[in-house]
Amino acid sequence: MTLFVSDLIITISYFSIPVQILVGLWKFPRVTRRATKQVVILLVLFALFIFLCGAGHLLRCLGRIDTNFFHILNILTAAVSFLTSIYLLSFVPILLDGADKLYLEAAATRRIVDSLYPPSIRERLLRQRRTVDVLPSFMEEGVVKDDDNLNDDGTAATKTPSTIRRIQDFIRQHKGESTIGVVSDSRPIAETYPETSIMFADISNFTQWSSMHSPNQVFTLLESLFFDFDKIAAEMEVFKLSTVGDCYIATVGVPYPRPDHAVVLVQFSERCRRKANEVLQRLVKQGEMTGISQLKVRIGIHSGPVTAGVLRGNNRFDVFGDTINTASRIESTGEPDKIHLSKETAELLKKAGKGDWITQREFSVKAKGKGDLETFWLKKLDEKGLNEPCDDCHYGQMKLQISEVELIGCITGGNDEAKYLVI
Repeated sequence: MTLFVSDLIITISYFSIPVQILVGLWKFPRVTRRATKQVVILLVLFALFIFLCGAGHLLRCLGRIDTNFFHILNILTAAVSFLTSIYLLSFVPILLDGADKLYLEAAATRRIVDSLYPPSIRERLLRQRRTVDVLPSFMEEGVVKDDDNLNDDGTAATKTPSTIRRIQDFIRQHKGESTIGVVSDSRPIAETYPETSIMFADISNFTQWSSMHSPNQVFTLLESLFFDFDKIAAEMEVFKLSTVGDCYIATVGVPYPRPDHAVVLVQFSERCRRKANEVLQRLVKQGEMTGISQLKVRIGIHSGPVTAGVLRGNNRFDVFGDTINTASRIESTGEPDKIHLSKETAELLKKAGKGDWITQREFSVKAKGKGDLETFWLKKLDEKGLNEPCDDCHYGQMKLQISEVELIGCITGGNDEAKYLVI
C-alpha cells in the first residue's frame, strides 16, 4: 500500500510540473512575450521531458515495461533528454551573461533614478509603475488600497474593482503609445513649495567661444565645470534641477523644504563661482583651448514659490512658476564673475542676519516682462561666510550619483514661462 501511494505521488508530480509550465506560459502572455525565444523553447523542452518521464514511470508501475509502446517511449525520452541537454549546454553561458548584464544595467538605472528624484517621489513613482506593469490577478477580486490616492481627510482611498478595470482598459488602449496628455485615474504627484530659492549660473561669452571650438572642447569645458558644481551640490544638499546648454540651474527648498534656503543657495553660488575660476584657470594653464580667459560665470538668484512634481507619461520631475522665470531674468541682467540677487532673496538674507553679505546695485535693472527691478550684489564671502553652519542641514539625504545624471534642456511654454525638465 505504501509503495502504491509513493508511486502515485511521484506520477502526479511528474505530470503536474509540465502542466504548470504550460499553464504559466499561457496564463501570463506578457511574460512570455518579454522572454526570449530560447527561454520559451527551453521551458517547452523541459516540460516535454518531464511529461515523458512521468509516462514511463506510470507504465512501469502498471507492469507494462515489455510493451513496444514503453520501448518507443524510452527512445523518445532519451532523444528529448539529449536535445534538451545540448540546448541547455549552449544556452546556459548566454543566460548567465545576460543575467549579469541585466543586473548591472538595473543597478546603474537605480543609481540614476536615485539621483534624479527625491526619495518620497521616487517611491511613489515605483509603486505606481508596479501597479501599472504587474496588475496581479487578486486586484480584480477585491478592493486595493493605494498610498498615492488619499481622501481629503488624509485617509487612504480605496480602489474598487471598477477602477481597476478602468486602469486595465487604459493600459490596453494606450499600449505601446505615449501617455503624454492623458489624465490617469490617480492623483498627480505634485506639490507647491512656497519657500524656495532658484539659482541660474551662466557662462558669459560662451556662445561666441563655443562657435570657434570643437564639440569635444566645448563638452570638456562644460563637464569640467558642471562636475565640480555637482560635487558641491551633493555636499551642501542643493538640488540640481537641470542644465540648459551652458546654464546650470539649482535650487534649495525643493524637494526638501527648509527655512534657510536663501542662505544655503548663496553659499553654494559663491563656492561655484570660486570653483569656476579655478577650473577656468586650470584649463588656461593646460593650453589646449584658446580664449578661456574671456569666460566667466554669471550667477543670478531669486526666491519665491514654485510648483514641482512628476509629469506622468514623461515621468520627469518638473519645477515651474514665475520664480523660475524671474531667476532667469536676474541672471541675464547680472555681470560676469558676480552673483546677482533679487530683492526677495536679499530680504531673506537680511532676516537671517546676513545683511553684511550684500550691497544694493546702484541702478535698477530692466528685466523682460518684469519692468524695473531693485537688485543686489553678493559680496565675495570669506571662508567664515562660506562655511558658516546652518540650523536646518540634514546632509546625506540627497546622494547624487554625479557621473550618471542625464539632463535635458528647457521647454518654453505659454505666457513666456520657462519649464525645466529633468530625466
